[in-house]
Amino acid sequence: MTKQFIPLLLILAAFSCAKESFQSKPTLSIKSVSGTQVPAGSELQITMRLTDKEGDFVDTIWVQKKTTRCVQSNFIDSFLYQIPAETPRIKNFSADVIITFDVVALQPKCPRNDTATFSFWMKDEKGNISDTAKTQQIIIAR
Repeated sequence: MTKQFIPLLLILAAFSCAKESFQSKPTLSIKSVSGTQVPAGSELQITMRLTDKEGDFVDTIWVQKKTTRCVQSNFIDSFLYQIPAETPRIKNFSADVIITFDVVALQPKCPRNDTATFSFWMKDEKGNISDTAKTQQIIIAR
């Protein structure tokens, strides 16, 4: 039984290494969210992992907020996060990115609680666009 188990581990290890390899297009993945329920007047913090094989990512991360009950609260914008210019653009770049949504960006524009998902994407200097990283549903109190 042990002999059968070892090859399976090697196969799993090979697949996990392939997942961690860097791609030419930048990648964003959600690492953590400060909460799935945000009390009124509170902030929301989302931590993502950014990787880029060439390190030629641009400084802007695009954000889309999409709600289920209050379409006036929806937005797509890039004003929320700019990667600092002094961030080194090195090959096999990998770092955490923390985005904090303040009360104004979160506040439902309708007189009731809302449920939202946040999607993030970016591109590099060659025009490669990352896959979209998306949060689970987050309840935002009014």
